[in-house]
Amino acid sequence: MNSCLKLSIHPEPTPVSSLYTGVITGFDKEHRCWVIDDSFKAVTAADLLVKPCVGDTICFVEMVKIYYITQLLSRDSTVDTLTLSSDKKMHLQAPELKFTAFENIEFTSLNKMALNSKHYAMSVTNTLIQQAENLLQQVGQFSLTAKGLLRTQGKHQVITAEKDVRIDGERINMG
Repeated sequence: MNSCLKLSIHPEPTPVSSLYTGVITGFDKEHRCWVIDDSFKAVTAADLLVKPCVGDTICFVEMVKIYYITQLLSRDSTVDTLTLSSDKKMHLQAPELKFTAFENIEFTSLNKMALNSKHYAMSVTNTLIQQAENLLQQVGQFSLTAKGLLRTQGKHQVITAEKDVRIDGERINMG
């Protein structure tokens, strides 16, 4: 018996049957999915980083009897926050990243925040406040300059040096 299986030289992608549009009318907390037009339940596609809101007009598709929200077409004008959301870890990678806000920028971490850089510059035109349970700084050379008053205060203070401690001033009060 001779049997011959012919495979297509040019494979075809799986077609999407239809693209639908609708308005998000709610969120089903039990099933963790969005309700569209009070009739359809859909999850967001993995690459949809903008978190949908009730009132958004969206595009969605059906794949294997599951609806996926693939695009946000318009946002209700009463929503004033655009939220990027993912249930996976997020990594932004580019030759250069810039964040600009005309009012406030806030970074919040519930565990660890790390900044690593070859060169680091911070400039503040008004007030810089640092608060910590413990503050450790380790540097090769440390230079601190104040145009006005420089004050350190603590219940106990220790100044140690391997060689010299120099105190220079027009008047020195000790005690």
